[in-house]
Amino acid sequence: MSVEPTDYVARLRAQASDPGREEALRRDRAVRRRKIALAAGAGVLLLGGFGYWLTDVTGERPPYEPYAARTVSEELWPLEWPYSVDMPFRNSPASGWAEGADGIHVPEAVPSGGLTAKDVTAALDGVKTLLVATNLSEDTLAGAEPTAALALLDPRGVDDAVRKDMVTRFDPEEVYLHRTTGIRTRGAMTYEVSAAGELVVHADYTFVYPLVRADLRHEIVPGLAEAARIAVRRQMAFTARGGKLVLGDYASEVANHDCSAPKDGVLHPLFAEGRWKAGRAAEGAQVAMADLYDEKRVLPPGPGHCVVPTGT
Repeated sequence: MSVEPTDYVARLRAQASDPGREEALRRDRAVRRRKIALAAGAGVLLLGGFGYWLTDVTGERPPYEPYAARTVSEELWPLEWPYSVDMPFRNSPASGWAEGADGIHVPEAVPSGGLTAKDVTAALDGVKTLLVATNLSEDTLAGAEPTAALALLDPRGVDDAVRKDMVTRFDPEEVYLHRTTGIRTRGAMTYEVSAAGELVVHADYTFVYPLVRADLRHEIVPGLAEAARIAVRRQMAFTARGGKLVLGDYASEVANHDCSAPKDGVLHPLFAEGRWKAGRAAEGAQVAMADLYDEKRVLPPGPGHCVVPTGT
C-alpha cells in the first residue's frame, strides 16, 4: 500500500513533536555508550588473557612485558604492566595525595601546659623542616647531606644507623625523580604535653617517589620510558628540649626497594620485572605483603624495614 507524501510529512512532524522522543533518544545513547564501554573492557580482558596464554604456552612473554600497548588506553593497562612517565601513579592511591611539603600539615599551635603557643610552633615547625629536608629536598635525594636540618636533633639521642636511615637518597647515576608529577605525601602530625611538662610531637608520614632510570634506553614502547615507585613510611616521636628535638620512638619502612641490594645508603627501586619477581618470590616463601596505605598499621620498631608491598 502506497503512502501519500502528505501523510508521510505529517507523521514525521508528529514524531518530532512527541514529548517522549527526547527521552527515547537519551536512552538509546546511554545503551550505545554502555555497549562501547563493555566492548572496550572485553578487549582489555582479551588482551590480558592472551598475554597470560603466551606466558604459559610459549614462555616467551612474561606478564610484566606489554603487548599491543598502544591499542589500549594506559589507564586500563593490567596491574602487572610497567608504569610509564606519562602515568607514573597509575593504579596508586597516592595519585590523589598532596604534592611534596603540601602534604605535611602542621597542627594549630595552642598554649599547652606551661608552654606558650610560640614554644609549640617552634617545635612543630622544626619537625616539618626536618621531614622536608630529609625526605623531599632534591639535593638530599640526589645524595647531599641535610646538615642544617639534622642539626635540629639532639645528637645524644640518635645513633648513626638511625641518623642515616632518616634520610632518603637515590643514586643519580641509577635513577632520577620524575619532577612533572612530584613526590606524593600523606600523614599526620600531633602533639601533647608529657607528665614532665615537655612537648612531645608525633609524626607519621608516607612519601611515594616516582622514579625514572637515568639510562633511558629501556622503554615500554618506543618513546615511552618506564617509571617506578618507591614508598617510604616513617613513624617517629620527638621531645622538644633545650631548643633541640630529642628523638624517641622511631620506625621506618621502605617498599618496592631491592632488599637484596648492598646497604650503600641509597634506595634502589624495582621496576616492573623486579617488582613482579619480588612478588612471586614472596608468594613462594609465604612472606606477608604489606599494605602501605593502611594508615592504622603500626610499624615494627627500628629503622630500615624492607617490605614487599601489595602495591605502591
